[in-house]
Amino acid sequence: MKRREVIKKIGFSFGAVTLTPSLLSVLNGCDFKQEGWQPKFLSLQEYDMTEKITDIFIPATEIPGAKELNLTRFIDAHYQLMLGSTEQKNIKFLMKEFSEMLLEKTTQKDLKKTTTSDYENQLSRLLKTDKKERQKWQKSYNDYTKKLNKGEAAKPLSKDINSYIFLDGLRQLSIWGFRNSEYIGEKVLAYDPVPGQQKGCVDLIEATGGKSWSI
Repeated sequence: MKRREVIKKIGFSFGAVTLTPSLLSVLNGCDFKQEGWQPKFLSLQEYDMTEKITDIFIPATEIPGAKELNLTRFIDAHYQLMLGSTEQKNIKFLMKEFSEMLLEKTTQKDLKKTTTSDYENQLSRLLKTDKKERQKWQKSYNDYTKKLNKGEAAKPLSKDINSYIFLDGLRQLSIWGFRNSEYIGEKVLAYDPVPGQQKGCVDLIEATGGKSWSI
């Protein structure tokens, strides 16, 4: 199946994210084209790592991918503008856990020396783990954070669990940013800047040629 067809079928379930005017202006504005742009929240190493991951999630095909759409800049802005200090510290921690796990699995000492194949292997290993195991990881993470929020002692989680939580959240955020980008909204998804009358129970093929409506 071509990626264009896959994107039509992607649903968005990252409910904690909201599209504010500030974030929308970052996603679709001109900031991304500025010379000498620097990430506001991520370090340069974290930015590079995130860009490699998002490019694996959404590579360029017949339509632009994550790199062409500057999704990592959007993600950096989301972390800076939308997360509280506790959430920001948690993201930094999860990214550190993933990077350490990646180096351990590849026996590298420098993240810059890791290859796309190294990333792909670990993403596949964690994100394609048996569903029951992934649900177990999510529950362990939820229980862990609840204890911390209550000020209770909690046993540290494994790097695999923390890495999975980071990757799963980043994957959903990448998809959300992709669907809300100006290019995808207007050129790939069904788009009507001046909607007409509402019609219920209309077949999607008849209405939009099978495309999902732009968000």
